[in-house]
Amino acid sequence: MGFLLSKLLPLFVYPLGAGLLLMGLGLLGRRRRWGPSLSAAGIGLVWLASMPWLSRQLVRSLEDQAVRLTPATLPSADAVLVLGGGLLPPLAPRRGVEVADAGDRLLTGVDLIREGKAPWLVVSGGRVSFNAGDPTPPEASYAASLAQKLGVPAEQIVRSEGPRNTAEEAIALRSIARERGWHSLLLVTSATHLPRATATFRRLSGLEIVPVACDFQLAARNQSGQTTAESLLLDLMPQAGALASTTSSLKELLGLFVYRLKGWL
Repeated sequence: MGFLLSKLLPLFVYPLGAGLLLMGLGLLGRRRRWGPSLSAAGIGLVWLASMPWLSRQLVRSLEDQAVRLTPATLPSADAVLVLGGGLLPPLAPRRGVEVADAGDRLLTGVDLIREGKAPWLVVSGGRVSFNAGDPTPPEASYAASLAQKLGVPAEQIVRSEGPRNTAEEAIALRSIARERGWHSLLLVTSATHLPRATATFRRLSGLEIVPVACDFQLAARNQSGQTTAESLLLDLMPQAGALASTTSSLKELLGLFVYRLKGWL
């Protein structure tokens, strides 16, 4: 129940849920003076969160942190950990494991193993589903299968199939590291997720953590070209992709805010 609530409650904090809630309350109170104002606030919130300009600012604030966290020259470590996310399970009609937007995580981890940065590749990720009889296997199992296809020997791959979120991944990794005598870890995840993941692992894993960012959504500021009237107009128009990106960025920023309140940062 606690895990379910952790998925449900934030939905009413993020822009789409909060906006719809405001619009719904406005409709219920449409005969009162505050009704139209609530509805307008809900529409404005969803519009604002759907603007590509705002979405980019939030993403860039996280990716800039990730650049600063990742060493220019990566040291060797006891293991490379690839956090879950970015892969689609080998269920019909797919012909096998498929790579989604954050699939760079596994590709980066495999590259680090090929470069000899660590002798072990740890793939993490459990099965997150609330459907009865869901045949989806834990993500770590099919991540391991894809890593083998990409050339990592099976005997170098360690699976962590239980964790369902970043905190659970850090706690599970602590147990694995104790069993194997590991002290250092290259932590691979998407750039927007890296600041929160790094803080979580440094707090909970008990290991020396070297952050490795990948899956950047934006190019550097000097690689983005010049703003034009046309691009500015499009930046202010609502887009579904921008809303999704804003929501995921807010999740990371809110997590970092909570960590600071708790004194973890």
